[in-house]
Amino acid sequence: MRGRMAVTEIQLPIEKLQVGQAIRLPLSWKEHPFLFSRFTLKDNQQIAVIARLGLKYVYLQVEESESSRQSEGLAVSEPPSVTEEEWAERQAEEQQRLESIEYHRQLRRCEQGYLKVLEQTRGAYGYLAASPDRAFAEASAAIGLLLEQLDAYGEKILLLQLAAHQMGKGLHYHGVAVCALAIVLGRHCGFDSADLRLLAMAALFHDVGKLRIPHSILNKRIPLTRPEQAYLEAHPKLALEMLRGAALGHKRIRLMVANHHEMLDGSGYPQGLRGAQICPLTQVLSVANEYDHLINGSHKQLSPHLALAYLFKHRRGQLNLDYVQTLVKVLGLYPTGSLVRLSSGDVAKVVAAGKGDQKAPEVILYDPRVPRREAPVVSLAKLGLTVVAPVAESELPGSVRDYLSLNLGGA
Repeated sequence: MRGRMAVTEIQLPIEKLQVGQAIRLPLSWKEHPFLFSRFTLKDNQQIAVIARLGLKYVYLQVEESESSRQSEGLAVSEPPSVTEEEWAERQAEEQQRLESIEYHRQLRRCEQGYLKVLEQTRGAYGYLAASPDRAFAEASAAIGLLLEQLDAYGEKILLLQLAAHQMGKGLHYHGVAVCALAIVLGRHCGFDSADLRLLAMAALFHDVGKLRIPHSILNKRIPLTRPEQAYLEAHPKLALEMLRGAALGHKRIRLMVANHHEMLDGSGYPQGLRGAQICPLTQVLSVANEYDHLINGSHKQLSPHLALAYLFKHRRGQLNLDYVQTLVKVLGLYPTGSLVRLSSGDVAKVVAAGKGDQKAPEVILYDPRVPRREAPVVSLAKLGLTVVAPVAESELPGSVRDYLSLNLGGA
């Protein structure tokens, strides 16, 4: 087995830079626009950027067995002395790279599990009429897998899956999104595991009554007629008729399904309930449902940050304000999945709320020099950067959208 060769450094004049060379810039990370000081040159554009930095040379990284051949015509230097600060910086860069790679590995594993949850949920909907017990079993398996993913990978990665599948077609996408969001929100609101499982089951099935409503009504772009609106508002009742199986007919599940469109001020339907007449778990479900509907609904398709703003402006007094505020704390000012422009001019996708500064969340950076599956996952606070403004997906070139989509497949 061939042993791993040691690497030495050679001073390489700027005019001798070539694509494919592994180099190290003799600069602090703050003094150049690249993510790392040590990298392999991928194109002539990078060489042009380095040439504008005012350097006379960089360090070429070569294996010792190749150093005599590589150094012909070059000035060979002793390994440069490295200060403690420079060494710590190199170690931090390498640690950041390894953490980004591991993050993407976890993201891919979670993606596979999330796709399975979608498939199980679609199966559960299909079994409702003929075999309610089988439907309950499929739904239980889906919820169990979601909870496993939450424990294994954390809510940041799970919430990113919701964002990656926002535009999925089919009622099961909405059911799973509301279910996952309700679980995360319910945890932060302090509900125990038994309550969370009931909440998750209700969330998964809350809209199945829409399977009995014509698409011409569900997808209608102009205002519905009064009979059409009445038909649409009957979907909670239709859902209850479909959930007659013993397990799915649990009283608290049925209560949440029946009341998920009730509003605290009495303006909801079907009964016009008010305040304490709506149980806390149903209030959590309503917040999760309203948020996802604003993003993925057939009439409104808002960006995540605008959806949160809409809840505050137009749902005050209707939704539980404490739960809405908790949702903002969980998702951040720029919610998970938001595309944003940074103070550096770069584009990124938000993966988690920032700690302290809401304008400095954790992001995945768009960097075409780095393979998509190793895209840097960084805290803007650590880089001294902030979000300047959200970016609409339609404003970005296809290459950027593909790089930041983080969606490995469909269901």
